[in-house]
Amino acid sequence: MQGLGVSQMGLIPVVVALAILNAGSASEVPRPLGVSLAKASLYQPQAGDQSWTCLDGSRSIPFAQVNDDYCDCADGSDEPGTAACPQGQFHCLNKGHQPVDIPSSRVQDGICDCCDGSDESQVVGCPNTCLELGAAAAVQRRNEAELHKRGAEKRLEMITRGKQMKAEREARRLELDQRHKEQVVLRTEKEQLKQNAEALEKEAIDIFKAEQREVDAETAQAEQEPQQMRQEASLSFMRYDTNKDGFVEVTELMVDMNLDRDRNGVVTIDEAKFFLDERERLDLDAFVTLAWPRIKPLAMLAEGLFQPPQPEEVVKQEEVTTEGIEPTPPKPSEEQADLAGEEEIEADEEGEEDQYEDEEPDVGVGEASPDVEEVTPPNYDPETARLIQQANEARNALEEVERSLREIEQEVKEIDEQNSKGYGLTEEWAVHDGQCYNFEDREYVYTLCPFDRASQKSRSGGPETTLGRWDKWIGEPKKYSQQKYTNGAACWNGPNRSAIINISCALEPKITAVSEPNRCEYYFEFETPAACDSEAFQAEAENLHDEL
Repeated sequence: MQGLGVSQMGLIPVVVALAILNAGSASEVPRPLGVSLAKASLYQPQAGDQSWTCLDGSRSIPFAQVNDDYCDCADGSDEPGTAACPQGQFHCLNKGHQPVDIPSSRVQDGICDCCDGSDESQVVGCPNTCLELGAAAAVQRRNEAELHKRGAEKRLEMITRGKQMKAEREARRLELDQRHKEQVVLRTEKEQLKQNAEALEKEAIDIFKAEQREVDAETAQAEQEPQQMRQEASLSFMRYDTNKDGFVEVTELMVDMNLDRDRNGVVTIDEAKFFLDERERLDLDAFVTLAWPRIKPLAMLAEGLFQPPQPEEVVKQEEVTTEGIEPTPPKPSEEQADLAGEEEIEADEEGEEDQYEDEEPDVGVGEASPDVEEVTPPNYDPETARLIQQANEARNALEEVERSLREIEQEVKEIDEQNSKGYGLTEEWAVHDGQCYNFEDREYVYTLCPFDRASQKSRSGGPETTLGRWDKWIGEPKKYSQQKYTNGAACWNGPNRSAIINISCALEPKITAVSEPNRCEYYFEFETPAACDSEAFQAEAENLHDEL
């Protein structure tokens, strides 16, 4: 204190004098109360004038005003040992335990915040419990160190397996890349073969159809006069051409139930195309020569021009009916009359289609009927059939190559997605991908599938609710200490659900707790050997020892 006058000595509060002399042993650096050893050099008076500069550099004050219970600096750095500055920090030395910083507002508030009692005056009389707390903390650290050591052994196994899985993925990726290049070349070859085969197929089928049309035309001319044939076909053409565009199209034939070849109640596109010679539409000339010969038999059948053979009595009875004399049927009994009435009602309800179906069993052998007149595929000549078979084989070969390419590309995508997830610095997290872990509380069963999703389901049953899907690692400062899952199911009148996974060391992977501190935001406490890093834990312990 040399160089200070008596008047200046009177300005120094007792608390400052005690702060400057705050040293438990001769080896400690003198510093004001509430200042850590790391900042001791910042709290030294300027040589000569005994002044001191605020840590933010805003102003200089006499060093005697440090810890004088009056806030002189804007950043509060001049009052580390009092409650004068609201934004100040007080450093608890806590010898024998862990040093901590507390807000200056808690200094001299009558509550012991530092285990060494340095934040309160002697009047409060805070006991020094640092040794006891330090001993308990040391036991806890030893237990944690043992846990990390044992967990690190399992983590090493996970690392070994993770690196093996990564090597397998990389090898598979190279193999897929090579196969993809080969399949691309093969696809080009197959496409060319398919084009060549289809060109030969089309040419052969066109020739066959042209010859077949000639045969059909000659047959039609032999059976029916050309003028009558064209007249009938023209009338049908006009009936089918509902939009009057000069063409009969597939959709226009599909409304004619007489063309329902398989009698399933629907005229399909394939059935309609059959009557249009496998084309989308036909003009009048093409309709007459190509479509009408196929449509006419069914039209005649629908109009009743084909009649099955009947007994002579029935024929005579019909002749009499034709002349206007109704035959008198035998009088039925009351029971027969009731049954007949019910049958008539059912027949009326079923309509004309059912009546037509009832008539089918009576069709005689050799008479025209849809079942008898099933159209068979064209009987191609051997050369045309061979070319069609070659074209089919070429199409199938190309489809097989394209299917193989799709499978390769999908597998490559999955591998790339796995590699982008980040399985830790040493692949220790890879073994968790594809695994799921459950946790039950009184109301829900929670599920965590690392790198996939988090969800919950009521214990009383019901659907599973997605709480979030894998997004990224968000740990600070340790990246692999927290995971984030986003874009879960939407809350009622709220945001989409999300989940934060807090990760800690343990010998077995498991969920230990789940909470919802904020609406639709869930926190999972997840333990796993993947978080057991004994070297990092030892380094933290050594840093703490240095501070102590």
